[in-house]
Amino acid sequence: MSGTKLLMDYNIDLDLVGAFLLAFIYTVMKVRYSETSENQKYRRFIVCSFLTAVFDMLNALCISNASTFPIIVCKINYFIYYMCQIMMAYYICSYIASLIDLRTGNHDYKSKMIPSKILVFVAGITMSFNLFYGFFNDFDHQNGYTHGPFFFIMFAMPVCMTLYSLVLVALGNLVLSILEIHIMVFFYSFVIGGVALRSFILVNYMLDELFVAFGALGVLFLLETPDYRKLMETMNSLDKARRDAENEKNISNRYRIEAEKQRDIAQSATKAKDNFIISMSHEIRTPINAVLGMNEIIYRNEKDPELKSCAESAIMSGNTLLSLINDILDLSRIESGNMELIEEKYDVASLIQDSCNIIRDRAEKKNLKFYLECNENVPGSLIGDMVRIRQVIVNMLTNAVKYTDEGSVTMKVACYNEDSRANLIVRVIDTGIGIKKEDINKVFEKFGRAEMTRNAKVEGTGLGMPLSRDICKAMGGDIEVESTYGSGSVFTAFFPQKIADSRPIGKLSVDNRGKASIRERYHLFEAPDARLLVVDDTKVNLKLFKKLIEPSRIQVDTAQSGDEALQLISRFEYDIIFMDHLMPVKDGVETFKEMQDLPDSLNKDTPVIMLTANAMTGMREEYLEIGFKDYLPKPVKGEKLELMIMQYLPKDKVTVIQEADAKT
Repeated sequence: MSGTKLLMDYNIDLDLVGAFLLAFIYTVMKVRYSETSENQKYRRFIVCSFLTAVFDMLNALCISNASTFPIIVCKINYFIYYMCQIMMAYYICSYIASLIDLRTGNHDYKSKMIPSKILVFVAGITMSFNLFYGFFNDFDHQNGYTHGPFFFIMFAMPVCMTLYSLVLVALGNLVLSILEIHIMVFFYSFVIGGVALRSFILVNYMLDELFVAFGALGVLFLLETPDYRKLMETMNSLDKARRDAENEKNISNRYRIEAEKQRDIAQSATKAKDNFIISMSHEIRTPINAVLGMNEIIYRNEKDPELKSCAESAIMSGNTLLSLINDILDLSRIESGNMELIEEKYDVASLIQDSCNIIRDRAEKKNLKFYLECNENVPGSLIGDMVRIRQVIVNMLTNAVKYTDEGSVTMKVACYNEDSRANLIVRVIDTGIGIKKEDINKVFEKFGRAEMTRNAKVEGTGLGMPLSRDICKAMGGDIEVESTYGSGSVFTAFFPQKIADSRPIGKLSVDNRGKASIRERYHLFEAPDARLLVVDDTKVNLKLFKKLIEPSRIQVDTAQSGDEALQLISRFEYDIIFMDHLMPVKDGVETFKEMQDLPDSLNKDTPVIMLTANAMTGMREEYLEIGFKDYLPKPVKGEKLELMIMQYLPKDKVTVIQEADAKT
């Protein structure tokens, strides 16, 4: 083979990214999580997925060079690749079976795994025969790689294994939690979506292992965190205590002791749940920050339209995952009483216009007409939590567009005033599929969706409307729904507000401001004389930060610990310091306080900005109270980062790039 140029007929970049992401997941589990039976099986699944990605890439190399590579090498590589796929499916079955055992306590794991073991055995035997007879596929120097007469039968084994894992999920329906079931459905959606995309659309792009990695990431940080495990154990104990309390009829000393136990368990559950929320917010946002950020870099720099489209799809999928996480966090905050409403004066016209602009593009893509009818007597300014109100309005508009295939979506805004208070009413009317009378209550059930068979292709988790109603009730309002099946629905939200300016809003219509897009601007300025310090214990986050602001030519120093940061701060003068919060040994807050106590510090007046995945409500106010200049939550978007740097850099060091020259 000397002197022969290697060929590659497939693009393996996305499979390579998937392999690195799987290696990252395995490292996180190995370093940070204690080993349990389920954890061990899931870790084996990650290893098999990683090996599948590696041998898939080697297989692409073998197929592309089948006429020159040793035939036995190509055949053995394909055999290993196929068996890694089988073992990957085997260990996801093993993981689900162990979860069911944990919930039921029946310890019949071995019997559940018999069908999977049979399938692995059959797959090994048939693929061994294929090495010699080539009835599935074959390699030879004359024809290269060819399909055998029974090629498609080869996929029966992985399909059967996947179907059996779904059977296990169905069997566990009575004992697994709603979150566990939905996360497994979420995982399979990613895996099947990746396989379908590779098989039928992007046949030359090897990307299915990237989708497996995304699904595995969701399972890891939603089901395998220690806090979630502790939460499930505590909640099971709480349910048992509640049942015992209901059966206790004699109000006596025993009831009092049991009530005290129940109180202690409830407090423990609340604490575990709060820890789970904080852990989710930080642990999930940290890798998502890297995934979204690196895809943004690929999207900026990639010239190949297909790869650019893949990066855009990855960004949109990541944002969907982030939106799901945010909804779960918001629901948890409300249930634990930690939802804070920030009441501030806001412009009603901006609220309405922003909500319309966010949804209008989606309506146009479905060829739907979008109308806005706003009563001219609505007060111009109100006092309330505009961010939460907009969240509710956008949820209602998004639902209307999703379930409407033709016709229109109309948003009507009115307000009824009484002294210094007002009841803002937003009504969203669609001409969509409507809701059956018996299914209307499901709209406001967590993870509930009406007519799952009919609406299976409609994206969504079933969290948007329950969350919206909870937000309205927290404000003292509510959401009502009226629907005619087959004709459309009307959702009406009521928001009690205070009046800041009673002057009428006047005539309002939809314009083209704020058009939603992932194509954000970057390279907004240059500041080659400026110097920043970024402190983060995660190396990939430091790399991402430098990549995002690379066009600005700013000098960037990095530190991976609080002590390393203090050494740099005592030696150099910086224009801005970005500080992560949750770091080992010495966290960001401790580092900041020690920095303030340094004698003759060169950075006494340097603005320090908290850059962290801790996105809980009220954290910004806490950081500002400690003394930080500002707060930027992860995942970080390039445009927001550049705008914040521009805000705090000395003006004489900044050269602003004109709006027309800024890249998108």
